[in-house]
Parts: sequence; structure tokens; C-alpha cells
Amino acid sequence: MSQKQLQFDLYSFVAEAALEAGKPFPLKCNCGGVVTIMPPFQDEYVVCARCECKIKMLVIDGDPGYIIGADPDGIPKLLQVQGSSKPHPNMLSASERDAILAQARTQFATRDK
Repeated sequence: MSQKQLQFDLYSFVAEAALEAGKPFPLKCNCGGVVTIMPPFQDEYVVCARCECKIKMLVIDGDPGYIIGADPDGIPKLLQVQGSSKPHPNMLSASERDAILAQARTQFATRDK
């Protein structure tokens, strides 16, 4: 008998360091709702009390602050890693964000050769 696969409404990147620190931290939903993550946390998802979305947490090693993603048009952007001690990507200056994205493009270009 196969187990029914759980469907998620949203996905959120979470810093592994935040989960290992053993302290509560806020996980923000797209609707503006906040779920407080309490240790020890062992589930793969949370439910937003405001909009009832199921948010799957994708744990990222360490405390990177952000990861490189893309918007629907394929334009690279920095995506927040929740629970990170580093500043939200929106708090970086435009030149800092551009420099990080340029470095990522360079790394991808040299990796593909």
C-alpha cells in the first residue's frame, strides 16, 4: 500500500544553524503571518495560522543568509534563508546584491566549462 504524498502550498529555506541553536525563531509566510519555530523541531513543515498554508521547510547547511534563485522571468535574485543571523537580502544595498549575483554568475560560468 502506498502512502499518500503530502502536498505543500509554499516552500521556505531555513538555516540549519537556527534549528541547531535550540532557540525559537520566526518563520514568515508570504501572507505576512509568522510561525514561531520552537525547539526541538523535527517536523518537515509548519502551518501558517493566518492563511493555513502548509509550508515545507528546506534546510540549508549552516547559516548562509540567502541563496541564489530566479524570478519567473529567469532573472537571478537573492532568496532569504529564514532563521539566519545574516541580514535579509532586502537589507543589502543594491551594489552589494549586484556584486553577489555577479560573483554567482562567474562561478556558474566557470563551473560549466
